[in-house]
Amino acid sequence: MGSPIYKGEVQHRVLLLTSYNSQYYTFEPQVEGLREIFEPNGIEFDLMFMDAKKHGSTKDIETFHNYFVERVNIQRDYDGVLLADDEAVKFAMQYHEDIFHDIPIVFFGVNNMTLAQMAVERYEMYGFFENDYLVDTMELAIKLMPDKKVYYGIHDNSPAGLADRVLYNRVKNNHPEYEFNEINIATIPFEDLDTVIQKIPSDAVLIFMTCFTDSVKIVHSTNEMTNIIINNTDIPIMRNFSSGFSDGVLGSIGIDFTIQCKMAAKYMTDLLSGKSIKNDKLVVDTPHFSEFDYLMLQKYDIDEKKLPNDAVIFNRPLTFVDMYGNLFPTLGLIFLSMVSLLGAVYTTVLIGKETNNELRESKDELIKSQEKLKYQAEHDDFLDILNRRSAVDYLRENFTIKHVYSVLMIDIDNFKDVNETYGHQLADEILKYLALELEHMADARNWMIARYGGDEFLLMVPNEQLDENSNSIEEILNMFRTPIPVGDETIILSCSIGISVSDGATLPDQHIMNAEIAMYEAKVRGRNKAFKYADELKKKVREENKIKAKILDAFDNDGFYMVYQPQIDAKTKQVTGYEALVRIKAEGLYPNVFIPILETSGWIGRLGRVTTELVIKQLATWRDEGKKLHPVSINFSSNQIGDTGYVDFIKGLLSSYNISGEFVEIEITEGLFLERTDQAERLFEQFNELGIKLLMDDFGTGYSSLGYLTYIPVDYVKLDKSLVDGYLEDGKDSFIKDVIQLVHDIDKKVIVEGVEEKWQYEKLRAFSADIIQGYYFSKPLMPGDAIEFRADDK
Repeated sequence: MGSPIYKGEVQHRVLLLTSYNSQYYTFEPQVEGLREIFEPNGIEFDLMFMDAKKHGSTKDIETFHNYFVERVNIQRDYDGVLLADDEAVKFAMQYHEDIFHDIPIVFFGVNNMTLAQMAVERYEMYGFFENDYLVDTMELAIKLMPDKKVYYGIHDNSPAGLADRVLYNRVKNNHPEYEFNEINIATIPFEDLDTVIQKIPSDAVLIFMTCFTDSVKIVHSTNEMTNIIINNTDIPIMRNFSSGFSDGVLGSIGIDFTIQCKMAAKYMTDLLSGKSIKNDKLVVDTPHFSEFDYLMLQKYDIDEKKLPNDAVIFNRPLTFVDMYGNLFPTLGLIFLSMVSLLGAVYTTVLIGKETNNELRESKDELIKSQEKLKYQAEHDDFLDILNRRSAVDYLRENFTIKHVYSVLMIDIDNFKDVNETYGHQLADEILKYLALELEHMADARNWMIARYGGDEFLLMVPNEQLDENSNSIEEILNMFRTPIPVGDETIILSCSIGISVSDGATLPDQHIMNAEIAMYEAKVRGRNKAFKYADELKKKVREENKIKAKILDAFDNDGFYMVYQPQIDAKTKQVTGYEALVRIKAEGLYPNVFIPILETSGWIGRLGRVTTELVIKQLATWRDEGKKLHPVSINFSSNQIGDTGYVDFIKGLLSSYNISGEFVEIEITEGLFLERTDQAERLFEQFNELGIKLLMDDFGTGYSSLGYLTYIPVDYVKLDKSLVDGYLEDGKDSFIKDVIQLVHDIDKKVIVEGVEEKWQYEKLRAFSADIIQGYYFSKPLMPGDAIEFRADDK
């Protein structure tokens, strides 16, 4: 349950100066921890980002200092300062007398102990040192498995990977009696990684460190690297970050950023309220997660008593006490009776026989209990089919490269919509129904079925090599398409199926990964279909991974920039505004290539924040150069709706750069308006409160009903280029004219995109279009050219 919301006046205002930017992986949990303490205590905080990963040179720091003192008066505007990570602390120390004297300062997330101690002792700050738990992880591994004397550490060449390597070698130096080896994935071809891992001795322990960037700079996901590791070795694996679920790793220890920041916020709250800090000014005991997989503990015969006291053990099956604790009183009486009967066996043979029978029955009950516990460990407790781990073990134990079989990965399309629309309880019942139908189908054909993930199923079909057109595949697709009655309504679902078939060379584990890749390809191709894995698909995935690596590099190294396409008043030919369009500095990567990958990878929200900051920063630059400002529209993807902090983010930028909301416009596709969710409507209200106008983008490519335009809160409707190309010709152009007139009738303005010819412009002007955008007037321009552009000579 969250903290109560403070309903009184704001008591204090604090500045949070963070070393990096809002995309850094620690930012969200840190802010969550601060808010949980500050909000109920009437404390508000503003944000400033140094972005020191991109701009960390001495000159960059001087530039940031100049910007900081121009925009912020610490003594006047704030009651306290929070510093996140090392660079912010260095900045505050460097400019302590100039900026930060005589104000409470609390820092967190600092990795350099010398820096933390200096900040506390010389500059009277309070702070929280951030301990890396790799050393603790390795020392615990040694404690848990004293008989294992060989260790392998796997890492990459990223800064985090190299930092982990230093700590790994520190433990190595402390334990000369052990053998320590390294695998650096950045120094070997990624396709050889399987073979390298397979060569690790069976009596070793593997330390899973930061190892996600391969030799060609492709960044792989945690799940992908975990699957590669566990599928190619059967030794104990430990790592220094948490997962919270079973994936074949024995145990994990990781930092809890949220709790650390709650502690920092509590320190600041006490300081602002005049309370003395009774604890140490420098806290070095970093809060952390400690978690272990019960199945792995059992597999490697590890004593739970050796685990840390606060360790969380998941995957633990129900114990005999859990299931039969309420029967203990009765069993106790039975046990006492048995003792009495055993004592009387010497006096009567009859009583002896009865006692033996009861003991036999008790033994049978214990055997049944053990079998039940084993069943529960191997099956999904919700759907009562095999779980993911058991399915993988089944394939490993029963099939080799010589067998003929097919592996199917099935995912329900858009199942989250069912959860959101009908609630989790009904969605769970539908999931059970579908699982039961699949199980009946599998039982009738001697297939193996398992739950692979939330709404994903794994099927293994022996003695068949299926493809997209196989009857079995069509039966599965039809089963999911069959309407499901729910009260007075009917729900119609679909599924996407990935297929991987035996080829005499690929191991079963790899077929699971291949089927998953093929399933995602089926989704990309429109869902409600099956797709068969082929090596070309793996090549496509690798190419996409290369693009993803370039995208991530762009995020980390200022690799995005904006171009601005002028929007021209149809009557006066004056510039009225611009549409901001994102580009990437990496050669050969165009928006039609990298935008879809950003959407499918879930990074579009991160890009949205980057482009928003670039645009507002550009507006400030134009203003400082004495240029006349016009509104700039920013594209907002419907997938960004999940970024609930976006409005606060843009509000902070407008404040930091002193830009009015009237110069920012948001372009949203009509799908987001059609959904009319509470979240979307609140978003529109917040934009309106900031003075930001809304534009409906791509009108004419989707539902395109003029009826709903009467109630949605847009100021401009942008007619898509497809309407211009398809209808702005003799015999059809009256449609365009009518659309423009109807939009005007509901008191909204029309922007027409994709205008490339003079005759198109003249006809649209005659039809009373308000604003023209397209190559006839100008292509998208770099900022300097855009602000100087004039259309008078056209």
